[in-house]
Amino acid sequence: MSKGALDGIKVVELGESVSAPYCAKLFADYGADVVKVESGPAGDPSRSWGPFPGDEPDPEKSGLFHFLNTNKRSIDLDLETSAGREAFLDLVRSADVLIENMRPAWKRERELDWSELKALNPQLVMISITPFGQTGPYADWRAYDLNAYHLTGASNRYCGRPGEMPLEHGTFAADFFGAVSAAAWGLAATLGRENVGGGQHVDVSCAEAIAAAFVGGQNIGGFAQDGAFDKRTGVGMPLAAPASIVPCKDGHVWMLALEPGQWNGLREVMGDPEWMQLEMFQDMFSRGENADLIYPLVQEWSAEHTKMDIMDRCQAAGCPITAVFTVAEAAEHPHLKERGYIVELEHPRLGRYQTLGAPFKLSETPGGPERPAPLLGEHRDEILNEGSSAKPKASTASGGESRLPLEGVKVANFGWVWAGPVTGQTLGFLGADVLKIESYARVDMTRSLPPFAGGERDPNRSLSNNACWAGNGSVSINLKQEGARELALQLIAECDVVVENFGPGVMERLGLGYEELKKVREDVIMFSMPAAGLYGPLKDVRTYGLSLTSTTGLDSLVGYEEGDIVPVENAFSDPYNGIFGAFAILTALAHRRRTGQGQQIDFSQQEAVMQMVGPAFSDYVLNQRVAGPLGNQHPLAMAAPHGVFPCAGDDRWISIVAQEESEWSGLVSAMGHPEWASQDEFADIESRLANIQALHAKIGEWTAGFDDRELAETLQAAGVAAAPVLGVDDLLDDPHYKARQTFIEVDHPLGYRETIYNAYVKLSRSEPRVFPGPSIGQDNDRVFLELLGLDEADYQTLKENKVIY
Repeated sequence: MSKGALDGIKVVELGESVSAPYCAKLFADYGADVVKVESGPAGDPSRSWGPFPGDEPDPEKSGLFHFLNTNKRSIDLDLETSAGREAFLDLVRSADVLIENMRPAWKRERELDWSELKALNPQLVMISITPFGQTGPYADWRAYDLNAYHLTGASNRYCGRPGEMPLEHGTFAADFFGAVSAAAWGLAATLGRENVGGGQHVDVSCAEAIAAAFVGGQNIGGFAQDGAFDKRTGVGMPLAAPASIVPCKDGHVWMLALEPGQWNGLREVMGDPEWMQLEMFQDMFSRGENADLIYPLVQEWSAEHTKMDIMDRCQAAGCPITAVFTVAEAAEHPHLKERGYIVELEHPRLGRYQTLGAPFKLSETPGGPERPAPLLGEHRDEILNEGSSAKPKASTASGGESRLPLEGVKVANFGWVWAGPVTGQTLGFLGADVLKIESYARVDMTRSLPPFAGGERDPNRSLSNNACWAGNGSVSINLKQEGARELALQLIAECDVVVENFGPGVMERLGLGYEELKKVREDVIMFSMPAAGLYGPLKDVRTYGLSLTSTTGLDSLVGYEEGDIVPVENAFSDPYNGIFGAFAILTALAHRRRTGQGQQIDFSQQEAVMQMVGPAFSDYVLNQRVAGPLGNQHPLAMAAPHGVFPCAGDDRWISIVAQEESEWSGLVSAMGHPEWASQDEFADIESRLANIQALHAKIGEWTAGFDDRELAETLQAAGVAAAPVLGVDDLLDDPHYKARQTFIEVDHPLGYRETIYNAYVKLSRSEPRVFPGPSIGQDNDRVFLELLGLDEADYQTLKENKVIY
C-alpha cells in the first residue's frame, strides 16, 4: 500500500459486526496498520451476515464484511485460551490504538478492560464503542444498533407517522454514527498523547452521541426552558411547504422550496400556475399553514414527470429539489464514477468486486481501499513473527491530565449553519482554539432559529444555535468590506486549519482559495465540505442537509414497507458530517506532524453519508438487488424479532431484538411460553424471518399492555436486547443520560442560563471544557489585539468602517 496520512500508527481491532470494524476501517483506509483480531473459529460474525453472491453463504464472501474491513490484516486468536490471550496482549503492548466493541461485562470477565490494559501499555488509546457506553445504568444491558438508535429520541422526534411506530434509517445508523464519533475523538486522543501525558480510554456510546449531537442540539434547550417539544409528523418540515418527499412518475423527489427565490424557481418550472401566484405563498410559513392545499397540487404535477427531469429543471431554476436516488441510481451515477468513488478490488475468493471508495479525499494522501478484506487468519504467521520482535510503546508524554489533546491547534472556521460549526465544535471540545468567522452583515440562519433565551429574539440568544455551536469562538469579519480579505488572511496565517462548507468556488471568489492561503501559511490545512465535492457533474448541486441524503440512496431505505418512503424530518447528515469532518482534519494533521506538509481536503458530504449505505450497496453490486424500506427490520435479515412494538400509554414503544437463539428463548420465557411461539412458523431463525410480520404482530399484542421501561427491565433480566423508545421529553430525566451527564446547564456570557449537550464521548484522562455557542464577535479583542497584535487605533478604525462588524 502507498503511505497514507496515518502511516506509522499501529491499531489493533477487537471488533465485530459494524461499529468497531467501521471505525478501524477509517484508520486503515487512511494508512494506519490495522490488525483485526478475530476470536473463535468463525471469526467476525459479519462474515455470516452476507449479503452473499447468489445468496450462497460463504464466510469469505460476505458483502458487509468486505465493505467494513478493507486494508486490514487478520489474525485468528482464541481468547479463551492462555496462548490466544497472551498473543493478544502482545499485540496490545506495542499498539498505539485498540478499537473494540465488546460488552463491558465480557471484557471484565476476561480481564481485558481498560483498568487492566492501561498498565500493560501506558501509551495505549483504547476506543470502546458500545450501544450505551461503559458507564451508567444501561452499560451492561444487552443491546444492538436498533436499541441504541431508538433510545436517542431521534425516531420519536423525527421519523415516522403519528400513531405508527417510530422508524430508524434502513441501515445501522447508530453504529455508523458511533463509529465516526469514535474515529474523530480516538484519533485526537492518539495525536494528543504528548499533550495530556499518555494514552487514555475513549468511551463512546452510540446512543449518547446521537441523543446529544443530533436530537439534543435543536430540541433540548427549548424543552428545558419552556417544556415544549415536538414529535414526528411524517412530513419533512411541517412548518413550511413544500418541504417533504413526494411521489413522482418513476419514484420520489425531495420537494424543497423554502426561500422566495426557490419558490419562484419552482413556479417557473411548473409553468407558473395561477394558484402559485398568490402573494401569501411567497412566505414558506404561510405555505406551511396551507400545506393540505399545496401538496395535492404539487403532487398532481410531479406525477407527470420523472425524478431526474424534476431535479435537473428545478436545480437550473435555483431550487434545491433533488431526486430520491435508489441505491442502484446512486451506485451508477456518473458523478460518483467520475470522482472515483466506486472502486474495484480483487479478492482470492470473491473475485473482482466493487466497493465504496474514500469518504473524503486528501490532496497529498488521498486514502481509500487499496487491499480487499482479509481471509480469516490470513496474516497470522506474519503478525505473530512481528509480535516476537515488537517493542512496548515508549512513553513520550510530557503533558498533564489538565490539558486536552488538541491544545495548541488553531482553527479558522468559515463553516455555517450546522455541519461546519459541528466540525469546529468537535475540535473545540478536544482543546483546539476554534474561531467562527461571521458578521452582523450576514447573520447565519441558525442564529434566527427559535426558541430564544427568555423569549427575547436576538441572534445571540438562539438556544439551538448555542448548543450546536458550543466549542466555537467567534470573530466578526464582514467579508464584503474592503480590507476584510487582508484581515482574514492575517488571521489564517496564525491558524493550522481553515474550515468552510460553502459551494465550490465561493472561497476562491472571496480571494481565500487554497492557493491564496498557502501564500500566508504554507503548511495550512484547508477543509472544504460542499454537498457533492469540489469537482464532478453534481458539484454545484443545491441541497439542504435535510435533502442531501436523497442523493446517496439512504432516503430510499427509510419507510414502513416497499414504496412507502417516509422523510427524516431533520438533517441527520449535518452533525454526522460535522464530526466526520473533524476526523478528516485530524488525518491531515497527523500527516503534517510527520512530514511538515499541509494539504486540501475535499470532503463530499454525499460520499461521506453514502458510507452508511454500504450494506445495501454491497447487495446491489453482488446480486443486482435494490433495497427499499423495511420498517425497523434488520437491514440484512439476521434477527427476528427486530422491531419496535407498542406499549401502554400515549405513543409509548419498546425496541426488541433477538439476534441470538438464547435471546429468543428468553423472550418466549418472559412472555410466559405462549402456544403460538412453539408453532413451526417460529421454530428457528429462518422460520421467524420468513414470517416476521406475523411474529411482530404477535409480540405487539403482548407488549401493548406493559409500561415501556418496566418491560425493558423485565426483558433485560431475561437476557433479551430491549430498550424503551424515548422522546425529547424523556431525555433530561432518563437515568442513563443523567448518570453520563449528557446534558448540562451552563451560564451564557450574556447573563442567562441554558441547557446544552455535554461532551458526548467520555475520555478517561482529559475533561473537555464545554461552553455555549458564542455571541457574534465575542473573541474580537483577544484575537485582533492580542493574537494579531493590531494597533488599538487601527482596530477601532476597522470597527468604524464595519470591516470588523
